[in-house]
Amino acid sequence: MQDSVSLPHLREADRLQALELDELAARAALGDRAAFERIYNLLVDDLYSYIRGQTRNETVAEDLVANVFLKAWRSAKGYRPSSHTFRRWIFTIARNEVRDYWRASQRTLPMVEFDISDERQPEPESDPVEVRRLVQQALATLTEEQRQVVVLRYFSNKSHEEIATILGKREGAVRAQLMRALRQMRKVMGDATP
Repeated sequence: MQDSVSLPHLREADRLQALELDELAARAALGDRAAFERIYNLLVDDLYSYIRGQTRNETVAEDLVANVFLKAWRSAKGYRPSSHTFRRWIFTIARNEVRDYWRASQRTLPMVEFDISDERQPEPESDPVEVRRLVQQALATLTEEQRQVVVLRYFSNKSHEEIATILGKREGAVRAQLMRALRQMRKVMGDATP
């Protein structure tokens, strides 16, 4: 079966969804609104989780998700259905929307500096508000790619395989990037081991 050969790194359920998304994308490219509605239903939760994790704002996330689907609908004719990468294609649109949002709002993520040797950070279990603040500060110190991997893994509950598919990277590269990101976050949060 050719489709099994072309998508060997995906689990069977993911492979079937990739094939379904390709079929739906081909129909949507011809103006089939019902096919696009099915695409929306399949992907809206994942896209929302991803964007919400990147922006940390519900209203902004909802607006950006709407923009992603609008752009996907408008450019559906440009997608090549035989590539089995519709999920990656639409997540690329989402990543660009998030990037444009940050540029347009001219917000910069502050770099957080901690001197771990002089200060002891509060225990995470002690105060949920403090834990949230520490996590946000730690996320702010990551590169954009590291932040995307962390958000997809822990906010969107994606497997390493799924993240690799979405970002168009090898699974090993995703694992390495996640490990570096978590190490950086632990350092910022005061949990680094000597």
